[in-house]
Amino acid sequence: MGAAIVFVHGLFSSSDTWRDLRAHLSGMPGVAQDFELLSFDYATPRTSVNPLRKMPSLDTVAESLRGYLDDLPTSHERLVFVTHSQGGLVVQRFLSRMLAEGRGWELARIRRVVMFACPNNGSELFLLLRRSLMGVVGINQERELRPLQASVQEAQRRVMTGIVNARYVSNDRCPIPLMLYAGESDKVVSPPSAVSVFPEAAVLPGDHFSVIKPGPDGRLLRAMLGNLEKALLEPFPEESVSGAPTHARSVARGEEFLAEHQLFGPVVVRTGDSTTQFFIHGGPLEQLSGIDIIVSSENIYLQMSQFFKSSTSGSLRRAAAVKGAGGEILDDVAGDSLIAWLRAHARYGLPVLEGTVAPTPSGALIERNIHRIYHAAVVTPVDGTSDYTVNPRAITRATHNIFGLARKERRELGLPLSSVCLPLLGSGRGDITLARSFELVWDALMTELADDSSWNIHFAARRKRSFELLKERLLAKKAEREAQPGNRGRHDAG
Repeated sequence: MGAAIVFVHGLFSSSDTWRDLRAHLSGMPGVAQDFELLSFDYATPRTSVNPLRKMPSLDTVAESLRGYLDDLPTSHERLVFVTHSQGGLVVQRFLSRMLAEGRGWELARIRRVVMFACPNNGSELFLLLRRSLMGVVGINQERELRPLQASVQEAQRRVMTGIVNARYVSNDRCPIPLMLYAGESDKVVSPPSAVSVFPEAAVLPGDHFSVIKPGPDGRLLRAMLGNLEKALLEPFPEESVSGAPTHARSVARGEEFLAEHQLFGPVVVRTGDSTTQFFIHGGPLEQLSGIDIIVSSENIYLQMSQFFKSSTSGSLRRAAAVKGAGGEILDDVAGDSLIAWLRAHARYGLPVLEGTVAPTPSGALIERNIHRIYHAAVVTPVDGTSDYTVNPRAITRATHNIFGLARKERRELGLPLSSVCLPLLGSGRGDITLARSFELVWDALMTELADDSSWNIHFAARRKRSFELLKERLLAKKAEREAQPGNRGRHDAG
């Protein structure tokens, strides 16, 4: 099987706690076909009467979990952790230790972590009942369930920074979706403690233990199936060019650039009550033709890259320029027109609002039947560095603004605009991955095309990796939309 679920139990428990849930999941063809159901056990008895046996700490259990995963078959390309109570802390400690040791790359096959009733902010009940629960001998695992434990908070901080908020994989980070569930009547771990600072969370019926027992309402099973489906579709994280190993950096420097134009499509996708044709272009932007509008990803100062740069902005600036017989620039059409736009809007030398889109003529590209270049401000320079950041909302806003501007120019200037070519906005020098950029652009596109399906949509990618990812994601999106209620049975070309 290509995927596996690893169940991790909590304090004073064992893998038997998952018996009912496993039985239900194993009886579902969609789960049994795609996932192997596994359990990670560790020592956590209520009391210890053996003076020669020491109860393991969470750090020790986390190290044991690493060994367990190392022994799993390599055929498990995707892993999903499903945890209960303290099991969530065990997995967080494992993730934190891996990042601290610079082993973020090894976490890439973990595509989801689902935590039930995890005491992220501790358990007040365990604190109050500690003596009666522990008997005559304390357990160091229990100590970490007390509120505001420093070791738990440190692991949580690293997981938030290096897992939840990560946008690429490197030595010290790896983006993995985390989903947390609280029991609505849980007196052991309150919903605020279970949710804590994590952004993706929900509440399910049940107390601390029944929250993981399938009930007649089916909510637990629906939640599980939704998470498992997402885990199978979740794209593997992209690498950071600066933080990648040497061989990855050498590839990203240019060896994987496509030297000649490649075309994939048309792929016909249902959008609203109609359909839209999608195309994917690989290779140099200078070889594009017959597309009315080409979009360039710019910084919030709307300053284009220099002619010698290999970025989308630099390539389009070079392609739009009017050149002399010796190749010298006679008229920097795109660059000068963009400066003129900034001066007209009193923004030259000042930043514009993220997501702003400015139009310029296409210059020499008109000979290839390209009419306009739209410059989308999505990248923000980081003061004092050569780094850039990208606000995801800027990509969404820019995509909507592109179509708003195109409709306006079509209406007011009488331009015959019907096709738009988009790069993966923000995925160059920004910190947005290729897959994330595609998802943001796609969601905005579906909104625009549902209201106006008169457009043909083109995506452009200069690197082979980006070209292949776009093909994969486009076909997946087509399949998703065909599977939606109301679309089944319709067979579109492409």
